[in-house]
Amino acid sequence: MNYDELNEDNRDLIEIEAIDEGLIEDGQDIVSPFDPKDIKIIVEPKTIDHLVQRLKYDEIDMNTEFQRKGNLWKPDAQSRLIESLLLRFPLPAFYFDAEDDNRWLVVDGLQRIWTIKNFVVNSEKPSEDNKPLELQGLDILTDYNNKNITFKDLHRSMQRRILETQITTYLIQPGTPKQVKYNVFRRINTGGLGLNPMEIRNALNIGNASTFLRGLSEDDELRSLIKVQDKRMEDRELYLRAIAFINVDHTKYTTPLSGFLDKAMENLARLNAKELDKIKSGIIKAIKLQKELFGRDIFSRSIDKKSNLKLNSALFEVWVSETYKLLDVQQKKLVANKERLVKKYIQLISDPSFSRVVSTSTSGYSSVQLRFDKIKELINENIK
Repeated sequence: MNYDELNEDNRDLIEIEAIDEGLIEDGQDIVSPFDPKDIKIIVEPKTIDHLVQRLKYDEIDMNTEFQRKGNLWKPDAQSRLIESLLLRFPLPAFYFDAEDDNRWLVVDGLQRIWTIKNFVVNSEKPSEDNKPLELQGLDILTDYNNKNITFKDLHRSMQRRILETQITTYLIQPGTPKQVKYNVFRRINTGGLGLNPMEIRNALNIGNASTFLRGLSEDDELRSLIKVQDKRMEDRELYLRAIAFINVDHTKYTTPLSGFLDKAMENLARLNAKELDKIKSGIIKAIKLQKELFGRDIFSRSIDKKSNLKLNSALFEVWVSETYKLLDVQQKKLVANKERLVKKYIQLISDPSFSRVVSTSTSGYSSVQLRFDKIKELINENIK
């Protein structure tokens, strides 16, 4: 059973609170600057057949991490794209990360590429998992509707018309700095089904980092402690936020948050298996401690009895990262002083200045410092 199926079986999943990251404070740029000379993107004319050949040989990354993100168009929408090809209507440009020439990564155009695969490639080798698209819902070529017509059923002249269609591709070249790629992904991926920042990080860091975060997301023990809704990798970003502050002291935090997490993801990718195991066990231990301290109100502002039971990512990052760093004896003292700690914490949550830094403008430097300073102060008072 995969993670999404498990989600369907849970009726008590906690929603992640929507918090306002706010404008970047202290005059920081929203996007970290980089040398324009580092932008290495070339434009190449291709044909649909070029994409088909790459799809046949698995040379376009359809990335299993994004199966829920790919192949989302309904048959009618896919059919109308094929109709556009048959009518020789131009298609929007495709964007690929061509760092590995043998395995292009889709930056923009994923749904269109899935449509081409479903109609052309799957028609040649149909299977239970790769059923060919049958044309339906066409607006102009209505004679093709609902007749189980696939690519192989078309007249050769119509097949050729599809395969010879000219398209424009933008290829991000090998050697392009990761920082530039993040910016390209964010600027280009603006469609209704565009990737969010965490999905972009995941796409650009396939390997140790993405596998590790997915493992945390799907870990049975962690899921029994915090049953968080998995909306487009929001749960993975939660863990990444905590890990970022485990590895970097909050005083060294840099805005914007997106760039800080980008670097954290890259640093995570450099860790070996032993280091990753240490982080995982430490996170589990820290979250178990939170459960013992706060019960159902774990990482939620609901502990003040005035807010809804939702997991707050700002509270998650600070509590997990700071209790992760405690010695066993210090964690035990927190539990021993639970009543006093919870009472003080409720007062803190109710304080307007603290409430602001965990609900609005949470990612500014001063907000992060205040949030961490207050929680560290609370912890230190109860481990003496």
